[in-house]
Amino acid sequence: MKKTKKWKLYLLYPILTLCSIMLIIIAYKLNQSTVTLTENGVYKTLHVPIKNKFIDINVNLAGAADKPKFDPNFMQGPIVQYTNKETLNVHWFSQGKHHKKEYDTSIDSFSITIGEDNHNFILPEISTPSTVIKTTPNKVAFISDIHGDYKYMNKVLQSLNVIDSLGNWNFSNNHLVITGDMVDRGTAVDQVLWKIVLLSEQAKLAGGMVHYIIGNHEQYMLKGNFSRVHPKNLYATQQMMSFKNAYSNKTYLGKWLRTRPVLLKIGNSLIAHGGVSPKTAEKNYTIQQINQAMWDYWNDKPLEDDLKEIILGKTGVTHYRGYIRLNDEVKKASLDQVQNILESYNASRVIVGHTNVEAIKPLFEGKVYDINAIETSPQALILENNQPKIVNIGLLKQDELDQTYHRSFSLLKTNDLKMVTSTIHNIIKLSMIPHPY
Repeated sequence: MKKTKKWKLYLLYPILTLCSIMLIIIAYKLNQSTVTLTENGVYKTLHVPIKNKFIDINVNLAGAADKPKFDPNFMQGPIVQYTNKETLNVHWFSQGKHHKKEYDTSIDSFSITIGEDNHNFILPEISTPSTVIKTTPNKVAFISDIHGDYKYMNKVLQSLNVIDSLGNWNFSNNHLVITGDMVDRGTAVDQVLWKIVLLSEQAKLAGGMVHYIIGNHEQYMLKGNFSRVHPKNLYATQQMMSFKNAYSNKTYLGKWLRTRPVLLKIGNSLIAHGGVSPKTAEKNYTIQQINQAMWDYWNDKPLEDDLKEIILGKTGVTHYRGYIRLNDEVKKASLDQVQNILESYNASRVIVGHTNVEAIKPLFEGKVYDINAIETSPQALILENNQPKIVNIGLLKQDELDQTYHRSFSLLKTNDLKMVTSTIHNIIKLSMIPHPY
C-alpha cells in the first residue's frame, strides 16, 4: 500500500508542476495581450501574442463592459415578461440602466419614454397563424435576412409601399412575407420584432396579412444561443436577465416567435427560409405537419427523428442550401429534384432566403427564387397577380462598422478578470445547447 501511495505522489508532483507552469505561461501571455472594446466599452476581442502573431479570442460572449457608455437614444428591449396570471413586468435598458415597470396582464398596450421620445407598443393576442393561403392577393412583397437592421428594413418597406412615411401599414389587403433571419448580428433586433408585431395587426385591420417564417437564427435565439448577438446588445440584455430568459416562452416575443411557422404556401408559391430539400419532400409530410412539429418542439413534446431533421437539420427547411450550392453534407439539387419537390406540394415555385446570392433571378427555369441578395443587389421580389416580379428598390444593406478602441489587458484589473471568467462561463453555457436538435 505504501508503494502505491508513493507512485501516486510521484505522478502527482509532475502533473501539478506542469499545470503550474502552464498557468504561469497563460498569465504571462495575458499580461502581454490587448483588448478591443466597442465605443460603449463592451468587450469585443482579446489579442494574445504567440511568437510573431496574435490569436484573436472573441470575448464578446462575456456580456461584460469596462466603464460602459451608451447613446441616450439606445434601447434594448422592451422585454415583456409574464410573472403570473395577474401581473407582467416590462424590462428595458436605456441610458445605461435597467428599467422595470409592473402591469396588469389585461393590458393590450404600453409606452416607454426615453428622453423626449415616447415609444408605444401593442400586445395583441398570440395565436398560430394560417400557413396555407389558397387565394393569392394582388400583391405579395418579400423581405428576408434583415438581421436586426431596423433602419434598412423600414427603408425597404417604404420603397415597396408596404408602409407609409410614418411607418404604418400602407399595403391595403395585400401580403408581406418575411422569410426569416430578422434577428442576431444587428443592434436593433427588438425594434425589428416589435415593428413586425405592430404591422401584423395593422395589416389584419386592413384585410391584409404579414407572414413571418422563422429561420435558423430565430431558432438559435429561442434555444438561448447568444453567440451571434451583437456584444452591445448582449451586455444590455444581461443587465436585465439572462439571454435565454429574455426570449423564453415566458416573454411576449418569445411566445410570439414560437408560434411562427417554418413553412408557408400562398397560392402556388412554397416559401421557406432555407428551402425544401429532396430528403424533406420524399418524407411526404404536409405543411401543417411540419409546422406542428416545430410548435411541438418548442413545447418539449416528443418528435420523430425525421421531423427533427426537417425542422432543425442541415437538410431541413431552415438550414437547407442545396438550391444554390453543395457542401460535404448537402448535394446541390437538380432540376428534376426541384420539380419533384414542387409536385409533392402542388406548387409552381419555391421562394427562399438564407443563402447569399449576387442577385435575385429565376433559378431552375423559374422554379426557385432566392431573395437574399440584399448586400449585393438593390433588388426585391414581389408577386403581382401571382407573377414573380423583380424590382429595383435602390437600396443595399450595409452593416455599420463598430467604432472600437484598444488598451492593454491586465490580470490586476477587476473588469478584465470579470471578462475572462464571464467568457469561460458563457462558452460552457453555449456548449450545453443541443445541436442541432
